[in-house]
Amino acid sequence: MKKKTFLFLICMAFVGGAFSQTLPEGMTSLLPAGVTVNIDGVMQGAKKKNLVVAGDKTKGYKAFFAASNETNGEELWVTDGTTAGTKLVKDIYPGPSGSDINYITRFNDKVVFAANDGANGMELWISDGTEGGTYMVKDVHEFGSSDPRGFTQLNETQFIFCAKDYESETYGEGRGEQWWLHVSNGTEAGTEKIYECDTKFPGTYATTWVTPYVRVGRKVFFKADTKDGEVGTELWVTDGTAAGTRLVKDINLEQLTLGTGSASIDQMVNFYNEKLFFQAWTIEYGSEPWATDGTEEGTYIIKDTDPTVVDGKGVGGGISTPGVYPYRGKVYFRGHSPEYGKELACTNLEPGDYTVYDINKNDPTSTNSSTPDPGVEFDGVWMFCATTGSDAAKPTTNFGGEQHYFDGDLNQVFTQSDKAPGALSHWVKEPVVVSGSLYWYNGGAAVLEDKEKIFRINDKTQFPERVTNFNPDGDKVQTLRNLNGNLLFSTSDTKSLYTYHYRKPGFDPVKDADDLDRKLEFRTRAEIAAAGVKEVRQSNVIAVYPNPATDRFSFDMEGNCLNVKIFDLTGRIVKTENNPVSNSVNVNELASGIYKVMITSSEGTFVSSLVKK
Repeated sequence: MKKKTFLFLICMAFVGGAFSQTLPEGMTSLLPAGVTVNIDGVMQGAKKKNLVVAGDKTKGYKAFFAASNETNGEELWVTDGTTAGTKLVKDIYPGPSGSDINYITRFNDKVVFAANDGANGMELWISDGTEGGTYMVKDVHEFGSSDPRGFTQLNETQFIFCAKDYESETYGEGRGEQWWLHVSNGTEAGTEKIYECDTKFPGTYATTWVTPYVRVGRKVFFKADTKDGEVGTELWVTDGTAAGTRLVKDINLEQLTLGTGSASIDQMVNFYNEKLFFQAWTIEYGSEPWATDGTEEGTYIIKDTDPTVVDGKGVGGGISTPGVYPYRGKVYFRGHSPEYGKELACTNLEPGDYTVYDINKNDPTSTNSSTPDPGVEFDGVWMFCATTGSDAAKPTTNFGGEQHYFDGDLNQVFTQSDKAPGALSHWVKEPVVVSGSLYWYNGGAAVLEDKEKIFRINDKTQFPERVTNFNPDGDKVQTLRNLNGNLLFSTSDTKSLYTYHYRKPGFDPVKDADDLDRKLEFRTRAEIAAAGVKEVRQSNVIAVYPNPATDRFSFDMEGNCLNVKIFDLTGRIVKTENNPVSNSVNVNELASGIYKVMITSSEGTFVSSLVKK
């Protein structure tokens, strides 16, 4: 689509042959003229061209992405969710050639990625979102490109990655180039090769949210073979040291004509920093759910979900599309049973613990599957998409692909809404919770007016509301993210970037606050319980004064103040002040009215009301 056509369409929503002239209230187009984003449309947790949010609670968060213009080519860009805060970070490869930004990955409040500066080849880089804070960490391959990939945060201060050097490229006759395992703390001195194994990134990697390498506690599980090809692609683990890097278990012992069989490791999920949930293939069972604590003896098949054997090989029920996080002590995914087919399944990872919920009950139910997609926790339930059938002759039971939710207490699955009429489908893709509301885009084309547009609900029973309507032929939205409590997303046809601010009725800045640091939790459930969780208190501020305030207010509270956020009655943040001096905040610039003040200290979070004269 030509640029002029797109600029016309984004400003005009088709209504009865006429077009309105504005974007929806709260929506902002972020990119300067002549700039387009380069973001892959695949639904994967670690994609080559990604949109990645990084930051911390006190300073706020930024989103990093690759974007192009005629002057700089493809380079690293950043946004804080405003047009003024959307900018080129650094022209890494000076001029229009572009540095080919790959595999952007969060590392605490920074990102690491691969880039080519035109002099050193494709190497390891890091950025904090500023030009001065963006630099090549190390030239790993002195004679070419190390082409780093597989970035995965290991602990509070390090990440692992795999990369090439001259030795790994030329090792072993006929073996081909290899990427060996490295660790880094973001500095040249702290970056080193730790193990010579033939890492496989992404390896067998399905189109799903989970990433091909996964951290559990302070160890990372990854896929690799020995550098001499002795076991095939199997599950490995590392703690960031050579001594702590090892093959977990040779799961598939089948000997193939051209070498040792691989276990097709995939669908890995961190189970509360205690164990790894994953899929593996063996000749005995086929593809089935497995679990491991990182030891050989603690690695086991959870359930042989389809014991059928054909020509001496297990058929296997297989697993796919798990949620990134467990829900109420279990991992939820698309599983299998001979009785029900491909349906919603869950497990607590204990041997034999495996439950399947039959959602598509059309006879024969064993061949009529609901094929559920990845879900998220929202409004106390597990929200996901599944189909109950597409037979229009059965209007009371066949609703097509629609939003569903699972209540862990009642052990029942409910149809959240029948958005597409009758047995047509409204396929829910990339659901993400932002400020207490659930967003997704419709991936199906059954109803043209809903095609690839964003929808929203504020609770599990609300009928979906459409948010975007750029183009009557489909909005082509993708890659939904939460940035500072606002929805951030891109479009694949026009390669644009948008942010959307919305607060639901009754929005509570404490209850509906988003945890953007969940991936950085390193403790187990037992460790969290032993340490105690600081309670978020709504009214334990000792004093906010004067109240009403004219120019400035002060407060007394427990602990050292980290930051103060002030919300208006719509839930919009109107002021943020980090580490306020003498527990005092200037509000002279605020309009008269009633506000909510959220104060975060070393002892917890406190909320109070404030009247501004």
